[in-house]
Amino acid sequence: MTAIARPFQGVPGRRRWLIATLVPIALAVLFLAGYWPRRVAQKRLVAEASAFQAALPQVKVTAAVAVDGGRSLTLPGSLVASRQALVYARATGYVRLWRVDIGDRVHVGDVLAELDTPELDQQFEQARATLKQKDAALEQAIASRDFAKVTAERQDTLFAQSLVAKQDDDQANAQLKVWQANVNAAKADIAAAQASVRELGQLVSFGHVVAPFDGRITQRNIDVGSLVIAGGASGASTSQALFRIEATDPIRVFVQVPQAFAMSVKDGETVGVTVRQVPGRVFDGRVTRTAGSLDPASRTLNVEIDVPNPSGELLGGMFADVTIAVAVAHRVVRVPSSAVITDAHGVRVATVDGVGQVHLVAVARGLDDGREIDLVDGLVGGEQVMVNPGGDVTDGTRVEAVRGP
Repeated sequence: MTAIARPFQGVPGRRRWLIATLVPIALAVLFLAGYWPRRVAQKRLVAEASAFQAALPQVKVTAAVAVDGGRSLTLPGSLVASRQALVYARATGYVRLWRVDIGDRVHVGDVLAELDTPELDQQFEQARATLKQKDAALEQAIASRDFAKVTAERQDTLFAQSLVAKQDDDQANAQLKVWQANVNAAKADIAAAQASVRELGQLVSFGHVVAPFDGRITQRNIDVGSLVIAGGASGASTSQALFRIEATDPIRVFVQVPQAFAMSVKDGETVGVTVRQVPGRVFDGRVTRTAGSLDPASRTLNVEIDVPNPSGELLGGMFADVTIAVAVAHRVVRVPSSAVITDAHGVRVATVDGVGQVHLVAVARGLDDGREIDLVDGLVGGEQVMVNPGGDVTDGTRVEAVRGP
């Protein structure tokens, strides 16, 4: 039989034992020499990654939500009088008495105050006396013309009978024409004098200051004995309004509608108006007109609304909430109002992607109720948006996103 070779055959037993012991040890050393550096490097990388992760700033994010654009829009508005006017004196004089005070309701033509106008009174009397003089002058001119007419007719008869010279006849007819011209001039003087009397009479009538329309007195700036200067006269720079009058039925409301909803606001549309001082009451109003153009600074449409106010519950200058049914042609994305960054670069939001990188995205504002804002451009919905981005947030930075409410 063929003999099988065995390891360590022919080697003494002690050496065989030594070799059998050293070989595993050598193999273990070689294994450790290759594995251990990689293990140490891996632990170092894990430690560095953990340290880097711990160094990233934590930011609260929330998901941007896409919603339909149609909705009921509530906007702040200001109540103003449908008509308002400052009432000035048309005649210079002193206040003899005033008949109304603030809060009084008046009707068109009601006397608000009476003025003493002594200078105008004298001028009016002088104008009427001048008119009487002109009337007398006209009568005198007519009498002279009639006499000249009779004289001319007699001269014509005598000249036809060759009893007077042609010169005398021509002189008589020329004198008739002169007096006819004098009559015409006297009539023109009377017309001018009558116009002067009417003008001064109108100015004297302005001593009674009257209401231009139905309304309520909101200011009284005069007292008995006050000197008032006619508005628009040479001393108009020193004139002041005697009264302020406002008409508040209907009362007018002005609101600014954002660009995203401007196209859906139509004339005649019914709206609801609420005032905090009248809780539980909704006043019906109607859109009467729109500006037809957006304000380039705020990108809003100025809308005018009329609200019936027969009992005067609504006062000019009040703050109101106006609810209008509006819609947009596309969906909007809703985010917290605090997520919007407005600076020199425009309006933006900070989004965080899946690896924690920040991206600043330009957006267009829509409705903002103070808690949430609708964005009409820039986002599609589903993005992770930083809820409270700091002023130092920059595009491309790394953060650790923490989901918030």
